[in-house]
Amino acid sequence: MGTPRVLFAGGGTAGHLNPALAILEIIKEHNPDAEFCFAGTPDSLEERLVKQAGYRFEVIKVKGFQRKLSVQNLKKNLKAASYLITAGHRAKQILLDFKPTLVIGTGGYVSGPVVRKAAQMKIPTAIHEQNAFPGVTTKLLAPHVNRIMLTVGAAAKYLKPDIQYVITGLPVRGAFSKTNQQAAKQKLGFSPDEICVLSTGGSLGAGRINETIVDLIGWYKEQNLPVNHIHSYGGM
Repeated sequence: MGTPRVLFAGGGTAGHLNPALAILEIIKEHNPDAEFCFAGTPDSLEERLVKQAGYRFEVIKVKGFQRKLSVQNLKKNLKAASYLITAGHRAKQILLDFKPTLVIGTGGYVSGPVVRKAAQMKIPTAIHEQNAFPGVTTKLLAPHVNRIMLTVGAAAKYLKPDIQYVITGLPVRGAFSKTNQQAAKQKLGFSPDEICVLSTGGSLGAGRINETIVDLIGWYKEQNLPVNHIHSYGGM
């Protein structure tokens, strides 16, 4: 059968990228010789994190269209349109160069042209949807891919009735299962009996979540509660 070669397409937020990295780890566990490549936008979160992880990264320029009418958004949409014109050609270049045996899209605008072109070229394709409400890219790709993976079954009601899918849950990075609570506290410099809270969520760090956590930390102080709260938020 040969060495598996898997191309991932997804990004824009960690919510699209981390599931891709988690799926990669699962594939690698079963196929240690597998080769991997990621397609993503330049100067992006996915480019930085994929390269840090030591995997091949190929750039493709893709942007989403803005729905709200304004002069600024008109300029953005013109740029998005120019990228859309070249995205198919660039996707084909990446596919012909890497020669994947499987292409997996995990969401974000970048997964659209790559997965669609792979399907047109008869390369096996799959997409994973993390949200209960599928994104536009997932809805557009669903009729064309070989396999659709959903985190929750509720997402299926937003897809066409004849779409076949499998519920996989949300893939999680293996590092979360390679330690225990006490070892993690020790590494962070916390005593074993201290309370530690980790919060994260939202696309690139949702503002409302950030504001709520700030209020919560203020409440800890008011109540004199010894809580170590670690909050993950998006770039500024």
